[in-house]
Amino acid sequence: MQVHLSMLDAADPRKPSVIPLVLTVTPSRHPAVQDDFRDFVRTLRPGTGAASA
Repeated sequence: MQVHLSMLDAADPRKPSVIPLVLTVTPSRHPAVQDDFRDFVRTLRPGTGAASA
């Protein structure tokens, strides 16, 4: 499963970024983990640019 997350640069909206997110799993495991992957993708937000500890 692949998701391409598109975001604009807050300082310069002419600079878009595309972030590929990929779930690699065997076909038999896919049904068991696909909802978790979707939930994970929904939590992603742009950062502030500050380093995290």
